Amino acid sequence: MEKSIPVPTFTERAKERLYEAWDAWKPGYEDWIAWSNELYAPDALMIAMDGDTPELFRDYQAKMKHFRDQFDMKMGVIDRCVAADGVTAHTYKMSMTPKGQGEDQTIVIPVTEFNHFGIVPGYDKPMVVKLELVTADGV
Repeated sequence: MEKSIPVPTFTERAKERLYEAWDAWKPGYEDWIAWSNELYAPDALMIAMDGDTPELFRDYQAKMKHFRDQFDMKMGVIDRCVAADGVTAHTYKMSMTPKGQGEDQTIVIPVTEFNHFGIVPGYDKPMVVKLELVTADGV
């Protein structure tokens, strides 16, 4: 009798992809650019820093330079993550310390992300095609 090998569902692959990416995250802006290019589709919609206004991934990357020039950023571990229908929802804490300031000036922000994954031609892994990022204080 031949054994069958279970094949992960797309949603399971998306969740694994998120954790792989999270483990590879680096704090520097140039490193983040390379990292984000491997997770987000080139035409992904980002709903993040401007509330409900979607923007293209490349515009989001450019805006992040402003924040990275002003703050040292750290992403905490994923506290919780659920996945359904190709969407992952996870929570974590992001730490932002103004450049040149001590750790006592660090701001810790609870974050929830909804990452909508899709199949993007030219990539062999699920890619985020839409990000919805929500913070406790609207940052």
